[in-house]
Amino acid sequence: MEVSYVATLDAADASLGGKARSLARLAAAGLPTPAGFAITDALFRALCPTIDLQAPFDDTVWTALAHLREQIQNAPWPDGFPEELALGLRNVGGERFSVRSSFAGEDMAGALAAGVYESCVNVPAAGVAAAIRRVLASAVSLGAAAYAMAHDRKPGEAPVAVLIHAYAPGDAEGSAAFAPGANAEPEWMLRRGNLPSEAKAELQSSLKRLARELGPVEIEWVLSERGPVYLQVRPFQPKGATIEWPGWKDLPASNDRKAWHWDMAHNPLPLSPAQAGLVEFVDQHCQVGIRQRVLGGYLFYASDDRPLPPAMEEGAKGYFDGLRADFETRLHELGPKPALESALLLFASVYERIFGVLQPPLKRARQQLQSFVRKHAPARLPLLPALAAGVPSMAEERRRRAAAIRQALTDEARSAATAEYLHQFGDEAPIWDLSVPTYAEDPAPLQLHRSAAREESSAVDWRTAGDEVADHLAGSERETWRQILPLAREAISLSEADDWLYARAQAVVRRALLAIGRALEVAGRLAHAADVFFLPFPLARDLGCGASRTTDLLAIATGGRTTWQLERMNPPPVAITADDKAVRGHGTGGHAIGRIALHRADAFRSQSPDVVLLAPTLLPTELPLVAAAAIVTETGGPLDHVAAQARERGIPAVIGAVGATSVFAEGDLVLVDAEQGLVVRLARA
Repeated sequence: MEVSYVATLDAADASLGGKARSLARLAAAGLPTPAGFAITDALFRALCPTIDLQAPFDDTVWTALAHLREQIQNAPWPDGFPEELALGLRNVGGERFSVRSSFAGEDMAGALAAGVYESCVNVPAAGVAAAIRRVLASAVSLGAAAYAMAHDRKPGEAPVAVLIHAYAPGDAEGSAAFAPGANAEPEWMLRRGNLPSEAKAELQSSLKRLARELGPVEIEWVLSERGPVYLQVRPFQPKGATIEWPGWKDLPASNDRKAWHWDMAHNPLPLSPAQAGLVEFVDQHCQVGIRQRVLGGYLFYASDDRPLPPAMEEGAKGYFDGLRADFETRLHELGPKPALESALLLFASVYERIFGVLQPPLKRARQQLQSFVRKHAPARLPLLPALAAGVPSMAEERRRRAAAIRQALTDEARSAATAEYLHQFGDEAPIWDLSVPTYAEDPAPLQLHRSAAREESSAVDWRTAGDEVADHLAGSERETWRQILPLAREAISLSEADDWLYARAQAVVRRALLAIGRALEVAGRLAHAADVFFLPFPLARDLGCGASRTTDLLAIATGGRTTWQLERMNPPPVAITADDKAVRGHGTGGHAIGRIALHRADAFRSQSPDVVLLAPTLLPTELPLVAAAAIVTETGGPLDHVAAQARERGIPAVIGAVGATSVFAEGDLVLVDAEQGLVVRLARA
């Protein structure tokens, strides 16, 4: 009997999988959707007729999955399929297409499989066949297989279908969700562009109509010149009622809460009173494009309409070199015992020039790289971490010196390597808070045992990755690419260098505060010099200027420390994934299985090299000290320092895995599939 591999979209046809049926459902509701068709499960079975996989996930399973993916990539197309595909593309029309997974289990309540499988967008007609193979192969990737088993399904369970539709370009894209109920309002996520009020009203009306028919739903959309185009509808699981976070009471009533964002990527812990005071100082004296405020002890930021300082006239590298030279001169003039007010002026000068002048063009250069690859070579997006690897930078130098400490075979060699590290990075600390001793003051975190270290691998060849992107570009695009890539890599290097300079400038403020604290300790007004960091910052400044205060400083410092400790127990709320078994982020390549070890930035401890280190964020100053089988962070992106250093050290990492600390617990057994950017729980602790 002749087999057909192409089917029209039909919401009632369960053999077409979740995404294909959802597009048909949207079209049946009279909403604008791109024209498309489905590749049926029959094609997957023709390429991959036998799948026999059993848990646990060991080397045997990994090898079997790799063999299946290779088979899907290389097996000849069955007779008649190329002709059916060509006809389907002609019927859809146009020059660019989206090729998306439409597998068993997708878009089901409680197991949406959002992002678990592959999708390719903006694909030329000549590349659709290769994209189909890539999407089908994702059904038997490591993370997808683990995810299926976690939901009591077999990897590659039917249907493994593919949705192909006309590529829907637009100036904006995002998702929206709605659960009918009293006083319910839609939830919005804008991934790109701006959403005009009239388009938002149209989307909201359609969303509520779908919710009346289907129950709580989430839609994905893109905004074209003619209005919204609908790409997907799936069940939505609304969050339960939550208690309002008390930190919001610190925000003036005139401020919109939605405008303020927790800076978890850089400051996942509450700030000491000294650091909170420093934040207020720079917010008043520096213009860097954002306003900053401490709420409930945590750092928040919002956009700022005040003009930035004048832009740099020279190139970024020349500007940074001049900034560094100016800092060295002024630091020398301050001497070994800087006054607090002088230290604050130096810090503010460095801060504004880093974040108000240097960082904006560096950020644009990094974003331009991502945007260019996403637009012109979307199939090569997984190469972004490799493109950022091997950059000569402070991060690389920090990693090299930390490795020398770990690899030292004698106490003498270890002491020499530690001294070399401290000479360059002694002013840094595991946390960017004035209250935390620098490595020069307390080098204990640097003393890692060799048995807890993971040997660094050779750097990823970024040139090869760059050539792979270039191979997918037209002539004019290729020339633009050869200009964008080196500028982005320079931006990555300088972004690491300005972190280093920032730490040095902040260390000057710490030394000035400690000098005040020591004088108060000698006078019997503080139990320890470090108590000065828990005094209100204006009070510490007054004392530094010689003001005479009769207040009980010890009691005030004790109260400040107690409040700071209580704030650690009540962090701001964060959005979490609706899936209780898997989270997705940006992968750096490789895979590993291990037990979750939760990272505590306030009590750094070296990890065993067979654990999966899970952290809200990891700072550049911490990364060289990490030893783990894999790394998972809730913040970050494919071009940041965590991704780059993980690639260079050969540690599989998933970066930007939002909600991971809520989904996984200490001791959970997880699979880290850093090829897909997926973390899946295999067993609870």
